[in-house]
Amino acid sequence: MRSEFQYFMSDDDTSRFDEFLTKFANIKIVSGNSFDEIHLLDCSIQYVRSAQIGTVITSGRIAIATTDLDGNRNYDSYPEVEKLYRSLRNWLKKRSTNRLVCFNEKIGRNSMKPVKNIWLCEGAAQKIERENLQLKQILTAAVVFEPTL
Repeated sequence: MRSEFQYFMSDDDTSRFDEFLTKFANIKIVSGNSFDEIHLLDCSIQYVRSAQIGTVITSGRIAIATTDLDGNRNYDSYPEVEKLYRSLRNWLKKRSTNRLVCFNEKIGRNSMKPVKNIWLCEGAAQKIERENLQLKQILTAAVVFEPTL
């Protein structure tokens, strides 16, 4: 399995997700410089948290690669970590929407396109509405995401 799930989260969403992670036996979260790893047996899931930097919330993601590019298995415990990844992804989907559009702020709203592969968590949706925040994959990007709700 090679998959990633991208999202925008508030700090509250992240806290709830981190709390959900603690319910799984035998996992360990190892902090890194630019991302964390959720370890289970001999596998890991990459975990990048969203961050609010000024008036921008940047995207985060969970990602898994239990196979190489040719589809060969990399790990003995792939069934367990793939099951964990699906559980995490499902938990996030139940608390999110993927009804977003994006546009290049340098070109304007006439460049607006629908986006279905990035999800907006409940807390982040409420926060951008209350505080007039922008959603971007990275802080310096010109592409801005907005909910269509």
